Amino acid sequence: MTRPPRLNLRTTAQIIKQSSVSFISNFYTFLFLSLLLLSFKTAVETGTLVVTAFIDRDPSLKSLLSRLDLAGKNVKSSSENFRFPSIGGGGGGNRRRNRPFLHLTRFGTLDDDFFSSEDDVFGFGRKSSSINSSFQVNLSNFFHSKLGFSELDKKQGIKFSLPEDVVKKNEQQQQQQQQQQEDEEEGEDRVQFAAKGIERDAAALFFLVGFLSAAYGWLILGYLVIQSCVLGVVFLVVANNHLGKESSFFGTILAGSQLGFRRLSGFILIRWAVRDALTQFLGLWFFGEIEDQYSFLKLFVRLKLMPFSITSPWIQGFEKQILDFQVVWFMLDTFVSFVFAVDSWVAIMNTGMSSKEVVKEGCYLISLMFNQAVVLKWFEAVLCGLSVRWVLSRIFGRLFGSFFQSVAEVYFMVVWLIYYFAARCKDINPDGRRFGRRDLQNFIHRLR
Repeated sequence: MTRPPRLNLRTTAQIIKQSSVSFISNFYTFLFLSLLLLSFKTAVETGTLVVTAFIDRDPSLKSLLSRLDLAGKNVKSSSENFRFPSIGGGGGGNRRRNRPFLHLTRFGTLDDDFFSSEDDVFGFGRKSSSINSSFQVNLSNFFHSKLGFSELDKKQGIKFSLPEDVVKKNEQQQQQQQQQQEDEEEGEDRVQFAAKGIERDAAALFFLVGFLSAAYGWLILGYLVIQSCVLGVVFLVVANNHLGKESSFFGTILAGSQLGFRRLSGFILIRWAVRDALTQFLGLWFFGEIEDQYSFLKLFVRLKLMPFSITSPWIQGFEKQILDFQVVWFMLDTFVSFVFAVDSWVAIMNTGMSSKEVVKEGCYLISLMFNQAVVLKWFEAVLCGLSVRWVLSRIFGRLFGSFFQSVAEVYFMVVWLIYYFAARCKDINPDGRRFGRRDLQNFIHRLR
């Protein structure tokens, strides 16, 4: 009969050795968990590529982005190029001028039906049937031949000719009135076209935001469920291994998933929120000056998905900003993960603690074996980081690199759990006792 593993480990080598033994002895269970993480990461990265490809190829989305002008660089020019016509005596721009109610027009002779052209007289915009430079008044019934008018004058009437400058002025006024009417009609068409464009853009924007929000909500839910289940199963497997208990594969998966989802859901949401806030802050710091709408949107999508899967927001044309972002983000994310290294196991073992108390207890346990914790975090940062994944992807393919990273993540879950047991064994309880196998056994017994 094999002797159960020790809990009170002191050195980094002992922790790594015990973690490797536990991992190998339950290899198939941990392999299943690794495949579960791999499937989630693959789905996240595939969805990211699909969304970014859609942004590049969809012409309607490009038109929408150009109208929205996320960068704000065309606000001034667009406001200068397109102005709505104002009514009355408003401000600048192309004003809509009101025509006077009465204005001078040209009309034909009285013999051409004077009263049929009253619309022209009062300036309602109708053109006369004939445009003449003079008008004729027949006074044959008024003047008598004794006044010196001939019979020809009495029959044909007396002609009065308008000056040439008056005729030209009247023609210019009619052309200006016609041009103003065309401008008003064109302005109304622009307003209607702009209103229809705003409606189409609003519908397209609503659909895009709704689709991305729904997909992001399902992504958060999937991340919460998978992380809770994986951590719960890892805890139950390692605890049973230390107690020398055996259980079926499906029984362990079911019980561990229930334990993790019941005890770790809130803590995982807090950890995700911290990483998301950190990522968005760094993204605003390094990419806030980008004016290209398409690149900005693709970077935004990548940054929102980084807390779920370690993937670089690689967009061509911004290599310098992306490299700086990756270096700073890797350092800060490593520090945040170091603070939260054992908090998952603290949350499982202590149901009555608040989130603040869980973080405080985790930092205290790390301080008890600080040197060992720093070395373990350094190993984790190297094996689970982008550099090793990039090298393995270049040699064996992208899928193998992602698979190795998933296996390494599950392995270091085991490492930090054994570190947690070792730190608890080093700590002295208020009643003077140390954490031991009996405490772990009592906890497993209470779960049933």
